[in-house]
Amino acid sequence: MASRILACLLFAVAIATVDCNLEGDVLNSWKTHLLDPNNVLQSWDPTLVNPCTWFHITCNSNNSITRVDLGNVGLSGPLIPELGLLANLQYLEVFGSNISGTIPTELGNLTKLVSLDLYHNNLSGPIPTSLGNLGSLWFMRLHGNKLTGTIPASVINLITAGRLRILNVSNNLLSGTVHRNNSTGLRVTRVIQDPKAPAICAAFHLLVPFILLTIQSPTNANLEGDALYALRRAVKDPGHVLQSWDPTLTDPCTWFHVTCDGDNRVTRLDLGNAKLSGSLVPELGKLGRLQYLELYMNELMGPIPKELGNLKSLVSLDLYLNNLTGTIPASLSKLSNLKFLRLNGNRLTGRIPRELTKLESLKILDVSNNDLCGTIPTSGSFSKLTEESFLNNSRLEGPELMGFVRYNAAGRCK
Repeated sequence: MASRILACLLFAVAIATVDCNLEGDVLNSWKTHLLDPNNVLQSWDPTLVNPCTWFHITCNSNNSITRVDLGNVGLSGPLIPELGLLANLQYLEVFGSNISGTIPTELGNLTKLVSLDLYHNNLSGPIPTSLGNLGSLWFMRLHGNKLTGTIPASVINLITAGRLRILNVSNNLLSGTVHRNNSTGLRVTRVIQDPKAPAICAAFHLLVPFILLTIQSPTNANLEGDALYALRRAVKDPGHVLQSWDPTLTDPCTWFHVTCDGDNRVTRLDLGNAKLSGSLVPELGKLGRLQYLELYMNELMGPIPKELGNLKSLVSLDLYLNNLTGTIPASLSKLSNLKFLRLNGNRLTGRIPRELTKLESLKILDVSNNDLCGTIPTSGSFSKLTEESFLNNSRLEGPELMGFVRYNAAGRCK
């Protein structure tokens, strides 16, 4: 595996059209080093053309990886140096697990990285000086590990010369001193050092007047923050994963599990396997630029709000393995950019809306393990789906046969 990765890298430098699944090989190599008791990496199939259909992976339009989302999934094992080959990676989210060993210096090669979240693991050793190369980084959260040494000057420079907004290295074994800097040019909002380490400054907060200039639209930011806070009020959160969702902040872009674009608009909500219970709220339909709504493997109940059909930018809707009830809203047919719709493992009833066949971008649909009824639509994007998408719905009558079995031919279906 390592030799193949090296061969891909060398040839890619000389020949731009090399047919080599480098990024898939990198992730598969990492998978072989990890213990995965919950089988969250089961979909990581190295025989596929690229890893863009694997769970917890997001790609750009060129099928290059931009996100790895593996927070709170129970993985143990090390990070590997090959992760530094994911040249277009913007978000590396590997928090709340049992990842051990050191932080590879090769992560300093990820120059497009916006967020590095490795908090609440068992990482040890120093913070690599190479992380100072990450000039695009907004968030570096390494707290709750066993890191030693000092914070490299190159990382501190990301505050003054880069884009770093949050640096959290609390609850480690770090030493040294961080000095307050009152320069009005700072774009950082918060620096948190380890108050328990010897000869270290207490946690301090830097807030400069013109930080407000980086917020383009307070109206939109407040609206989206209110929408997310409505969700927080509607759920129980025994693991305190929403603790950072502070409605007094100007926008929600510094909240954990929330990703924003350059205009401070929410584009991702990553709350998979977060032990949340409660209900979804209609206000989620106000997140106008949301692309990924990841709320799988929780204890959410009640209906899927029809207002989710207003999320015109949505690419992935993952609500699988919850306790959702009611019908699949026909309004989801308005999500013209939707590629992944996974609602399996709930208690959904009623028909599969025929309107969903109009989703031309749809690549993966999974409504298995529910209580759906009626016939299965077979036109449009549904013509490419296999029976695995619909398994274990005992009241489904099978596929609609044009001219023989009408969509609404089945008897009582509620």
